[in-house]
Amino acid sequence: EHREQVLEWLEDLASTDRTTMGYPVEYGGRGDLGGYISGFETMGFGDLSLLVKCGVQFGLWGGAVQHLGTERHHEEYLEDTAKARLLGCFAMTELGHGSDVQHLGTTATYDPETQEFVVHTPDDFARKVWIGNAARDGQIAAVFCQLVVGGEQRGVHAVVVPIRDGKGKPLPGVRIEDIGPKLGLDGVDNGRLWFDGVRVPRENLLDRYASVSPS
Repeated sequence: EHREQVLEWLEDLASTDRTTMGYPVEYGGRGDLGGYISGFETMGFGDLSLLVKCGVQFGLWGGAVQHLGTERHHEEYLEDTAKARLLGCFAMTELGHGSDVQHLGTTATYDPETQEFVVHTPDDFARKVWIGNAARDGQIAAVFCQLVVGGEQRGVHAVVVPIRDGKGKPLPGVRIEDIGPKLGLDGVDNGRLWFDGVRVPRENLLDRYASVSPS
């Protein structure tokens, strides 16, 4: 019930521009990062689950798209994110590596024949953990992976991966578990994520800093 209430609050806030003041004006924001930070701090005086939920949706997921993606990603995702029509996750932390991003185990291997990335969890230590929005509401995730192209590892990059269908069911190759109750933050739906050879288009790479050509 707490999770459902927090989602309703988030959707109410998203009907204004207050949760996305830091976004560009053309995608439903005000271009006011200071205003966004002030609003975020103020939520801490109300319900901390709401603060975390908004932080994941508008700050982590939306921020990854805004700051790691390019114009096509902004066009596709930011307005729907700002209006909470698209609920997203920031899938970085792993069981075996915590936030030691350099050594993440999840891989995104480029297949030039299909121009797709194959996102894969090679072992249980590479499962994504404590991922906000994952257990109940998230439809899509910015998944941080070791990029593999031409048989060579190219470092950590973020790839956009849909995780649920329109009915809220996990998509093929995606496994989701609920972390469960959290002391003081029962309104947050943290989850675990595994990927079993999930294919996404080449364009799903958030490529502000590096891109992969079709060949």
